[in-house]
Amino acid sequence: MTTKRAKDPAPVKVGDLLEGISPVNMSAPVKSRISTRSQKRVDGLERIRLERQAEKQRLGYLARPFILCGLPFKPKKGQSVYKRINGNEALEIIASPDYGLPFGADTQVLVWVSTLAVLQMKDNGGKIPRVIKFRSGADFLRAFDLPLDGASYKRARDRFLRIFYSTFYWGEKGAKRERMFRVHFFDELDLWFSKDLDTETLPGEEFENKIVLSEAFAADLERHHPPIELSAVATWSDKPAQLYFYLWLVFRCYVAKDRSEIALMGRNSVHEQCGVDGYSGESGARNFHKKVNKWLAGVKAAWPECPASVGVDARGRVCLIIEGHAKAIHERTPAILS
Repeated sequence: MTTKRAKDPAPVKVGDLLEGISPVNMSAPVKSRISTRSQKRVDGLERIRLERQAEKQRLGYLARPFILCGLPFKPKKGQSVYKRINGNEALEIIASPDYGLPFGADTQVLVWVSTLAVLQMKDNGGKIPRVIKFRSGADFLRAFDLPLDGASYKRARDRFLRIFYSTFYWGEKGAKRERMFRVHFFDELDLWFSKDLDTETLPGEEFENKIVLSEAFAADLERHHPPIELSAVATWSDKPAQLYFYLWLVFRCYVAKDRSEIALMGRNSVHEQCGVDGYSGESGARNFHKKVNKWLAGVKAAWPECPASVGVDARGRVCLIIEGHAKAIHERTPAILS
């Protein structure tokens, strides 16, 4: 079987991602002034690359269901049910009418809790502890480079509550077997919302933040806890589709044994695996091709050695081609969340 690369897209300004910054030369001068948010994203991409080169990555963990089937990027107004299927892996979320569906940057809550749980395994006999404690909301905000202010704390609180009040169904749905779990990921939530975000609790004080993990969530996290980069989660906090594509592609490159080709559209395609809505018909396929090129440019801005490209296979299908096994994350013991 032979493949050829698709026609290279026009030189990437990384579109909305970097607003004029080239992924090849992060320090290149920019003709037009960019926003503070975009500059922060450029700085974040540079940080990811430097941390990898120095083998000092800030590692975190994310429960496997949310790498294979992520949260909705932006649910429609009033949407209360979300479904994703990735191969045999399935995820369904039923929202609380009072708090709505978890989405987008709510992934930070799942990353935060998963990471705290995995870090505490060593001191818990190699078992994921059911009870997770942390000192203050400032710990959460610092982990993702969020401002230490009241607005950020309110958004963080809302994210925790959307996760807590939602019901999750996940597992495997195949032709011969269906094995699903119905859980609330957190059985108990006890959060203190202090006005002074940077104030830490003193030894013996009772207003420590506490989360009790559901038994099913703790058991699955104990079996599977793929590492991720906290700096990537922080950098793309306002670009959930780009972040998910990055996490998904890093995972696909890690588990790849040899060259693989994933069609952009159709069954088991990039479109299906990444849970993207829309893009129907020929024009939709062309637009999705452009979207994947943009996402891939973002990935390579953070991970230049990524062995993925967009090409055309022997049947004329436009595919995402992964040349083989590759690691974006060094295998090392992660530091404490900070």
